Amino acid sequence: MAFLASGCHEQKLKFNGLETSMGNLPRLSYARTRSISPENFTGEKGKGGMATEGTGARAARELGQGWKVSPSVRIKPGQTFLMADIEGAGAIQHIWMTPT
Repeated sequence: MAFLASGCHEQKLKFNGLETSMGNLPRLSYARTRSISPENFTGEKGKGGMATEGTGARAARELGQGWKVSPSVRIKPGQTFLMADIEGAGAIQHIWMTPT
């Protein structure tokens, strides 16, 4: 019985979604996720695949809006590029870069 009581208490503790591991897998998080990319710089829900111009426009010219028309950004040497500016605490879980 003591084990069940401690398990119930643990579920009441807030979990921020960070420090993920197999032990935290069943826990619910109050974290909000965003997918920020050249298609959707704000990470707003439902706004991915909305670009009409971008680095992939030629390849996607016959596919129409909703396809990855802007899957990347070219950043010139010495240039600074702001990918996102979002208020509040958070963590970058994944970033993909191809330096050339």
